[in-house]
This record gives sequence, C-alpha cells and structure tokens, in this order.
Amino acid sequence: MKLLTYEYQNSGARAGVKSDGCVVDLTELLGSDVEIKDIKMLMELYPDAVNEIRDALETGTYQKKIPLEDVKLLAPVLHPSTIRDSCMFEVHSDNAGKESAVVTPPLWYERPIFYYQNPNNVTGPEAHVRRKTGCTTLDYESEVAFVIGKRGFNPGIEEAKDYILGLTIFNDWSDRELCGKEAGFLGMHKSKDFATGLGPWIVTMDEFEDKMVDGKLNLYVKAWVNDVLTTDSTTSDMYWPLDRLFSVVAEDVEVLPGDIVGIGTVGLGCLLEQIEKFPFLKDGDRVTIQVEGIGTLRQYVAKPE
Repeated sequence: MKLLTYEYQNSGARAGVKSDGCVVDLTELLGSDVEIKDIKMLMELYPDAVNEIRDALETGTYQKKIPLEDVKLLAPVLHPSTIRDSCMFEVHSDNAGKESAVVTPPLWYERPIFYYQNPNNVTGPEAHVRRKTGCTTLDYESEVAFVIGKRGFNPGIEEAKDYILGLTIFNDWSDRELCGKEAGFLGMHKSKDFATGLGPWIVTMDEFEDKMVDGKLNLYVKAWVNDVLTTDSTTSDMYWPLDRLFSVVAEDVEVLPGDIVGIGTVGLGCLLEQIEKFPFLKDGDRVTIQVEGIGTLRQYVAKPE
C-alpha cells in the first residue's frame, strides 16, 4: 500500500492512498469528520489505518478517484516530530570519513548510531531546494527511511514490526565543506539543516517481505544528476537489521506517528564519495533518486531569485 500526501486544485494538503494509478482521498474513504492533512495525522487518528484503508478499498464504497498525474505530491509527512538519520553502510562511512579526515569510531561497530535533523525544512517530490548561503559543495545523499506509525514509550526490539509503518525515499541534502569543518563523526546540524527530501510516498512494510534478509533490506538504489547516473548501489550490505536500529532509536524515549528514521547513505550514494568523477551540484541541477519497491524522488537545486 502506498500512502501519500497531495494537493489537488488548490485544495490544500490532504492524505491519500495510491490505487490503480489514481489517488483516493483518505478523508472521504474513511468517512472522517476531520480533514486528514498528511500521513502523520492519518496515523494519529487511525492507529490501525492500514487495515481500515484496505477494508474500505475492498468494499468499493468510495467513488472519486483522481488520476495521479493530476495531483501535486507533497512529502508524505509534512511536519515530522523528529527526523533521525543513521549510518548503516560501512562503504559510505569509510569513504566519507576519508574525505572529512574522520575515523569511524568503535561505537559504530557496537550498536547503530544516529543523530537528529531539522524537521522544519522537509521537501517533497519536484521541490526546488535552496542551497545554504555561500555553499559551493552541495551534495545529495541517497537513503531509505522508515516511518514510525504509532505512539509508544521505550518499545523493545521485538515490537519493531508493530511500530514501523513503511519505507520512503530520503534525500539528505548536505553542504560538504561545512560537514568537514564541523566536529563529530556524523557532522553537526548546520551542514544538513536546510533541506530534507522525502517521498514520493510511504510504502507499507508488507510489500517488502520478500526483500528482507536476516532483517536487512535488499533493495537497489540508483541516482542521477540530470541525465548522468551517479549512484548504482544497494541496501543489501546494511550493517544492522532494521529492528536493531529501531530499538536504539526508541530506547528510553517516546516515539510518535510520523517520526522519520533514515537508515543511512548507501555505498557510493553521494557525490562526495566519487568527487574525482562527478562535480558537486550546481544551480538548476535535477537530482533523481530511485529505490526498488518504493519509487522515484525527483528534486531540483533552486536557481537564485
């Protein structure tokens, strides 16, 4: 099931589900008295939303379907309570560390590590992303993120399946020069706080049962800058299984519907790792990230106004 947030004929943001190449509005489908504005709100109102949507679609009681090409897709979660980003791929960790003169810490091999990002600058499909002021080393990062679907305090690893709603594409836009200057293995927040790309929708976890090996995703990931293929990779070498990452994320804290957790940049999933082959992004560039089983997230580097 593909859950999405969209606009149609200036209606404002609304939650929907993709069905047969069309969008079905979830406020109407579920008969909600409250206008459901995005997938975070959906999960807040309907903790068992996936099953309720599936039942409603099977009964065929809804009437209006909007062709997908007629809507504007937004980030599926407009205002996440939190965005966390992990680093689960050793190839990327080693390559990025060499470029930034940072050594992978021993903790990386002991448990998943992550940091918090700015939840206020989320961008969706076809968005134009503005670089940080003075940035000349703008980079994309090809990632998959999981989305938490329900509220809970300190859920354990055995509960991960009940909490992870689905997967989306995550573009962790980065100012590489600033990344290198900031302290810490994963960099401080100012090098990454200006834009986070999410979309085009959230694909529920039941669609990835045949893409999991020992709890780890096995998905192809590709990216293009304009028409040039710059990433041809996979998630199959992720170091930790998803449920282990979830358990660390949720340890001693409350998780909320719509929380975003990036699993990290795949190997060769950015320009920094291949800077001898590809230049950093320039104004007007088109960045397209494609992930098997999820779809395509296309965004643009905004030209100065």
